[in-house]
Amino acid sequence: KILKSHTLDKVQMIFVFIFLLTAINLGYTQVDLDEIEKEFESSSVTSKEQNLSVQLSLQDAIETGLRKNFAQRKRKYEFQINELTFKDAFEEFYLPNINLTMGLGPDHYVDDFYRDLNDNASSPRVPSGQIGIELKDYALFNWGRDYLVYLNAKETYERTKGNLAQDRRDLRLKIIGSYFNLARLQNRVKIYKKQLSHASFIYRLAKEKLTLRKIKTQEFLEAKALFLGAHKDFHEALYEYDKAQNDFTQLMGEDNETPYRPISTLKFTPLNLTRDESLKFALKGSRDLLNAQTAMNINNRSFEKTRKDNLPLPTFTVKLGSYQRNFDAGVYSDDYQSFNGSKNIELAATLNMTWTLVGPGGALNSRVQENAFYQKKMAELDLRDARRTVKYYNRITHSKIQRLEKKYKAISLQRNNARQAFDQVIDNYISGKTNITNVRQLLRELRISSTEYEDTKYFHLFEKLNLVSLMGVDDFPGESFERLVEK
Repeated sequence: KILKSHTLDKVQMIFVFIFLLTAINLGYTQVDLDEIEKEFESSSVTSKEQNLSVQLSLQDAIETGLRKNFAQRKRKYEFQINELTFKDAFEEFYLPNINLTMGLGPDHYVDDFYRDLNDNASSPRVPSGQIGIELKDYALFNWGRDYLVYLNAKETYERTKGNLAQDRRDLRLKIIGSYFNLARLQNRVKIYKKQLSHASFIYRLAKEKLTLRKIKTQEFLEAKALFLGAHKDFHEALYEYDKAQNDFTQLMGEDNETPYRPISTLKFTPLNLTRDESLKFALKGSRDLLNAQTAMNINNRSFEKTRKDNLPLPTFTVKLGSYQRNFDAGVYSDDYQSFNGSKNIELAATLNMTWTLVGPGGALNSRVQENAFYQKKMAELDLRDARRTVKYYNRITHSKIQRLEKKYKAISLQRNNARQAFDQVIDNYISGKTNITNVRQLLRELRISSTEYEDTKYFHLFEKLNLVSLMGVDDFPGESFERLVEK
């Protein structure tokens, strides 16, 4: 009996030690998790973060971004520079070159320092000179060589205008995509916050069950791991949201540090445009295709000009002369002459040719023509490749959009089912009819289906934005991206 009693005392001491150790561990755990829960409550993105943010609609975002974006503001000056450059090319080809000229002779005055009777003897006291209008020789015809240069300048001007307009269009589409991406990540934060709220409830419930010895320590530790994992996921979602917030503010061209908060949610709208219909738009309005077409036209004209430059073709010009008023001490005279000693307006034909026999350019400039020919052929290949690329991206983008539309239907049903299943498993866990493993699995499925639902809507919009940019238009026919909002 004494031996048996002694053995029981040792067993009881062991159980007491384990109990105290568990209690101490749970005590430390409770302190740590209490601090985490307080931090969770104070870091709510729907309370503290929203009070410090500026509400912004999609329409306001587009208007503000197009007005304040630094790249777009620079494009206004690029547009003016392009206009000035073309005006120079136009006037150089169509109008004569008229210059206003003026010249003054030296006017010196030297004091009579040495009492020289002939002071200022070498320099007049009254200035002399001339002022007039000079008309440069005007080319009437040079076998279209100047006209080819003008046509290249004109096409470059028009394509530059088109690219600047496409840059503005792409900026608008980028603002729309960035806005809805920020709204997506904001919704993800809400999803992860709700997951953390569920995990916190499950943890507190498991703690009470452990106190009542209705569950084992392992199940309590699984509930604790679930809560800590949800806490980590929540802060990762906040990190991604803050990063997107900074990118969006930079895109808007804002100087202030106040974050924006989207008030509009993306509405899923299927694409109502066939692949052939979008291809017709793309073949007419694709930036890359139009740039390649312009490059080919310019290289064709350059090759043609190179051939004409190598032929002995005369240039017909007209000498318009100059009008001058000459003045001197007390006298002035008006004079008009087309060239020295003549006032006749003359038509002149000149022929100036230089062929390289040995040296750069090859014999009779053959390598110059060969170089221009290869440039022309490369431009033709670039145009064919651009056309092929447009067809490829039109096809592949349509395929992605169709797959995302099918995925959206599936993920919507999965999300609804996950919500119902999680509500049921929570009730069962409270009543002790299921374990923590099933709860964790369904909570994970609810979180994944909810986030993929938001991601699918956004990626569907992203591909639509790529397609409309490829087509070179602002919106799909009969649609507007500004209406893709749910408030």
